[in-house]
Amino acid sequence: MSLMQRMRRFARATGGLAALEFAIILPMMIFLLFGSIELIDMVIANRRVQNVAASVADVISRDTSVSDDEITGIWSATEVLMYPESVSTLRTRVSSISIVDASTARVVWSEGHGLVARGEDTTVDLPDQMMVPGTSIIFAETEFDYVPVIGILQTSNMRMIHDAYRRSRLIDPIARDD
Repeated sequence: MSLMQRMRRFARATGGLAALEFAIILPMMIFLLFGSIELIDMVIANRRVQNVAASVADVISRDTSVSDDEITGIWSATEVLMYPESVSTLRTRVSSISIVDASTARVVWSEGHGLVARGEDTTVDLPDQMMVPGTSIIFAETEFDYVPVIGILQTSNMRMIHDAYRRSRLIDPIARDD
């Protein structure tokens, strides 16, 4: 049998072709599966961090004054909001900000849990749409170090940072009980 005949016979052979195609495609399918799982987990964790910031700002904006017990309760509630993620790398800060004029916003009070509280009467940069003179807002900030579950798409920790702004609903500004 000549070399050309052997080549033609090899080209016509289809036995084992499906196994070969599967072996070629399998690594890509595994990468897509685990990559999708990791991406979905990352998006869900990011949404939880965003929800913590929004919830903290919303709860405080509905109050007339804030006590130490209420702040402690809010920090405890972040564990429920972040579940099943660990809150060990979650850092949160909430501040009451008074808008003095169109370019100046000053801190009335601030509390931090993992983040340092802002100094009283210090200025804060806010988005232009928040700068309504004579009003106040509650400004909540969260930071979270996301640790990838599998490490296919993201091999190192990823810092997620979110801010939330809420207008005081009942009183301007909301007082801080000592």
